[in-house]
Amino acid sequence: MKNFFAISALFLAAAASAAEEGLIFARTLRGGAEIKTPAQTLKSGETAAASGAEISAQNGFASFALSNFSACLLLSGKIKIEKFEQDAAQSARAENFSEKSASEILISVDEAVAVFARGEPRPASKFKIATKFGSFEPKGDNIKIEIGKTEARVSACDAAINYCKPGSQVAEYVPIDCELVFSEENGEIKTRRRQLGFKEKAALKERVSAAVDAFKTSEFYKDANGKTLARRIALKEFFTRMPKN
Repeated sequence: MKNFFAISALFLAAAASAAEEGLIFARTLRGGAEIKTPAQTLKSGETAAASGAEISAQNGFASFALSNFSACLLLSGKIKIEKFEQDAAQSARAENFSEKSASEILISVDEAVAVFARGEPRPASKFKIATKFGSFEPKGDNIKIEIGKTEARVSACDAAINYCKPGSQVAEYVPIDCELVFSEENGEIKTRRRQLGFKEKAALKERVSAAVDAFKTSEFYKDANGKTLARRIALKEFFTRMPKN
C-alpha cells in the first residue's frame, strides 16, 4: 500500500509538471501598439511564450492569438498575461476550432478596452480576467472589458459571465445579454446590471467577430526542428468569395 501511494504521488507530480507554456502570436500591431514578453519585444508575425507578456495600445490597436484557439483585440490601454499554461500546445488546425487540451489563463487589466474570444474550450479549462473591480470568467466564448480609472463595463455577446467581487472567491452568475456597470465613489465600488439594447448587442457582436477572426486566421504549427511557431492564414471562405475570371 505504501508503494501504491508513493507511485501515485510521483504520478501526480509528473502530471502537474507536464503542463506546457502557452504561446502568444503577434498577429497585428497598428500605430503604437506593442507586445513585450520577458524575453523580447515581438514584431508582427512573431511567436513567444505568453506568460508575463504585456500588451499595450496607446495609439492604434493590437490583436494576438494564443495557442489554444483564443485571441484578443486590444483597442486601448494595457493588459498583462499573468499565466498561460496548457496540457499540450495547439499545433494543428481543427475545423471546429475546439481546444485540443485543457488550459489555464489569467490576464490582468489595469485600464484598457479589450475583447477576448475563443473556440470551444475543454471542460477543465480556466480563463480568468482580474481587475480592481473584481475578476471575470466568460461562461461562453467571448467577453468585452472596458476598465477606466473610476468606471468599468463588462459584457459578453450571447454568453454569460461569472463575476467575483474584489477579494472574494464566490462567483456571481451574470446571464446572457446582461452588462455589468461599475463605479468607484470614495473608495467604494458600486455595481449594477443592465440589459443590452439591440444596437448595443449588434456593436458588441461586431467587435467579437473581429477577435474571433484573429484566432481563426492564425495557425500554430511545428517547424522541422519541432519548435511551435505561428503564422497568419486565409480561410477557405476567403477564396470562395474571390471573383473568378
